[in-house]
Amino acid sequence: MNGHPYQIGCGAGEEDHVANLGDEVESIMQSLVGSVGQIGEARLLAMVALILADRASIAAAANGSSGAAASAAPPAGASADDVNAAEDRAAALLEDAATKIAKLTSKLAFDATKP
Repeated sequence: MNGHPYQIGCGAGEEDHVANLGDEVESIMQSLVGSVGQIGEARLLAMVALILADRASIAAAANGSSGAAASAAPPAGASADDVNAAEDRAAALLEDAATKIAKLTSKLAFDATKP
């Protein structure tokens, strides 16, 4: 990842799955490198972790799990108005997450320029 080889152990038959997960992490990391540059392995991995956690939170909300994002989901059999309101809440949560990620990215990029 990020030009460094890492040997990761896994169970028999899980090699392809782990390789695919690594490819996903690498893809996100390279996107970040394109946006903020080489700001250090730890910072990049922290940002990747936040992005993946955000995706997991959104997926959990879509599946009806608990959490802040799940509160945006309408109940089964909801009216069109309830669905529209839930979509508005979900959009607001996504915008909030995007703002937080953008602020973190800016802060990390700024911190990386400090001696």
